[in-house]
Amino acid sequence: MADLFHIRGTDLIITETGGLEIATGNDVGTQRVLRRLATNAGDYIFALDYGAGLPGRVGGVDTPADLKAVILQQMTLEPMVSSNPAPVVNVQDIGLGERQISITYVSTSTGDTVTLEI
Repeated sequence: MADLFHIRGTDLIITETGGLEIATGNDVGTQRVLRRLATNAGDYIFALDYGAGLPGRVGGVDTPADLKAVILQQMTLEPMVSSNPAPVVNVQDIGLGERQISITYVSTSTGDTVTLEI
């Protein structure tokens, strides 16, 4: 089953023929990774370990190492993310309580290296 093209916080895209845009290539993996990282653990009753809950951690006491650990744990559960080589996660404090997260992984569907900045 195809995934709709949808990035959290944006609208669905209507095609010229009136259908909904379908995600292809690396967009499929990117959307799935972002959904997993934004979903709170326990929100999906049939997959209680799904989700890192990053939005709920804003303003919390998590250290960069805590965030890196939870992100890596969730990345290993995502089928679109290759385990070899393992994903690389960098979390940096950039001041004023803000953090920058960089994730690099290899897509199992395309073989491409994908980098996300959140």
